[in-house]
Amino acid sequence: MHLLLADDHGLFRDSMAVWLKQLDEDLVIDFADTLDSVRERLHHADYGLLMMDLGMPGMQGAVSIKQLCSQLKSPPLLIVSADENSQTIRSCIDAGAAGYVTKSSSGDTILLAVKQVLLGVRYLPINLDKANTVDLSDKQKQILAHLAEGLSNKDIAEKMYLSEGTIKQYITVLLRLLKVDNRMQAGLKARELLGISPS
Repeated sequence: MHLLLADDHGLFRDSMAVWLKQLDEDLVIDFADTLDSVRERLHHADYGLLMMDLGMPGMQGAVSIKQLCSQLKSPPLLIVSADENSQTIRSCIDAGAAGYVTKSSSGDTILLAVKQVLLGVRYLPINLDKANTVDLSDKQKQILAHLAEGLSNKDIAEKMYLSEGTIKQYITVLLRLLKVDNRMQAGLKARELLGISPS
C-alpha cells in the first residue's frame, strides 16, 4: 500500500511512520508538510490513504478539506489533528473526510482509525458532542475562512466572484448564526469552527 502522511512537524511524521509500519511491512509512506506539497504529491502519485493535519501551512481547515476531497484523484482522507473541537470535527466530516482522530489518541487508536477508513468505515472520536455544532453551508464556510484571514467584503467578493452586497448579506446572517457581534469575533469563531490555525 502507498500512503501519504502530511504534517508539518517532522517528529510526529517520523513517529507516526513507525506506528504505521505495523499495518504492513511493505507499506510505502510519502511525506508532505504544506497544503501545496499535498496537492503536488496527489498530482503525481496514487495513494491508498491520505493522513493529514489541519494546522499545516496553507490550510484553511474544513474549506481546504472540501477542496482536496473534491479532486478526482483524492484518496480517502483521515484527519489527524490536535484540534478536538466537535464543530471542527463535524465540519471536516461534512467536507468529505473519511475519518477524524485526535493526536492525543494512543498509537493503537490511530491505527484502528486507519484500518476502519481503509475498510470504508467512517472513524470519529467517541466523545463527539453533536449538540454544540452549527450547520453552515459550503459558501458560508468559505466566507468564514476568508474572515479568519482578515479580508474585507470587497476582497471576499472578488475571490468568490460575488457582489459586495451579497457578501455583506452572508456576513449579517453568519454573525447571527454564530451569536457574535462583529467581523473580528466571527473570524475568531471561524478558526474554532473550521479548524483554521492562526497564521
